[in-house]
Amino acid sequence: EGEGGEGAAKKKKKKKKKASTGPKPGPVGTPSKKPHSRLLGEEAFTDYYVKYGQTDPPTVPVEDLFRGREYPKGEITPHPLESNTYRETDAEKRAHDRMMSDIYAKVRHASEVHREVRSYAQSFIKPGIKLTDMCQMLENKNRELVKEDGLLRGIGFPTGCSINHVAAHYTPNPGDDTVLQYDDVMKVDRMATTESKKNTWGH
Repeated sequence: EGEGGEGAAKKKKKKKKKASTGPKPGPVGTPSKKPHSRLLGEEAFTDYYVKYGQTDPPTVPVEDLFRGREYPKGEITPHPLESNTYRETDAEKRAHDRMMSDIYAKVRHASEVHREVRSYAQSFIKPGIKLTDMCQMLENKNRELVKEDGLLRGIGFPTGCSINHVAAHYTPNPGDDTVLQYDDVMKVDRMATTESKKNTWGH
């Protein structure tokens, strides 16, 4: 009985959680770095995320960065049709929105991953970069910030980087040595997924 009791007591002991060895949020900073791209506006900074305590370049997974607090809501615009104004004023609709808050949080998680990777991309995408290198940097950073986990979290599809007359859906294959030129117009398209909630970025 004594041995059995001792064994049961051992089972009840909680296993100590291993301390996380990943990057930790740092002190809140002031964004200061401007992107290489043109026409992005005076308010655009490639290190905007330092205001949340993110490192530069970003290395702290967004889930860890905002642990215990809400994800940023981003831009919210009113519905353009007057027939749908009830969506903003009807009390029942607002209550329904509150019930969906967990889903909204997952979508906003993906959105913040996108914003941080997009700003990171604007810090190094410039003439002279090889498209394969660019795609690898973007996809690896996406995986890092979303904490890739099989089909649950990760990238939705390979990064698209279509240049000039190519409208969309071009992705360089291994061995493709295409380099971005000064006068090129490039369309970048990628997706982050968090628990089946998808967020696509095109720029």
